[in-house]
Amino acid sequence: MSDRNIELDLTMVNEVYRPYLTEEARTQVYFGGSSSGKSVFMAQRAVADVLMGKRNYLILRQVGRTLRGSVYTEIGKVIIQWGLQGFFNVNKSDMLITCMNGRQIIFGGLDDVEKLKSLTPAKGVITDVWVEEATETERDTIKQLYKRQRGGDPDVPKRLMLSFNPIIQSHWIYEEYFKPIGWMDEQKE
Repeated sequence: MSDRNIELDLTMVNEVYRPYLTEEARTQVYFGGSSSGKSVFMAQRAVADVLMGKRNYLILRQVGRTLRGSVYTEIGKVIIQWGLQGFFNVNKSDMLITCMNGRQIIFGGLDDVEKLKSLTPAKGVITDVWVEEATETERDTIKQLYKRQRGGDPDVPKRLMLSFNPIIQSHWIYEEYFKPIGWMDEQKE
């Protein structure tokens, strides 16, 4: 993966997740226990995608202020680990990360969905929505996020990604994404 003279060391991405670096499915579900590496991978992919210049991310959690100590920090760590500090402007007060190419990673809370309606990146449209700890959200909120992702380059597919720890079968996420495919608790893939 490279842009201009930038080479990313993808061996730093957990081998289990590497096949998903370029996954373009409209809906993507990442789940696993704590320390499974899902959030680290998602942060790495966000940094790589924005750096490559075609994607803007909106990263959400039910309560926006909880992002600062989780995903926002994780993305900052990736930028440092990959030696990309010179390519990103990190605005801590607005929780906004802007790449030198104009692409952005925007953070927000689902606790005030009205504020999300007017969010627009500096360049292009929001192509990727990542909902961290998606089990904290309601089904209707996720449906609204789908509707708000529109416009942009038809060659850059929109993606909505949910990440969370394992859930009980009565949760709406199980009903929506796992039950239709006959998922069993003991399955690994």
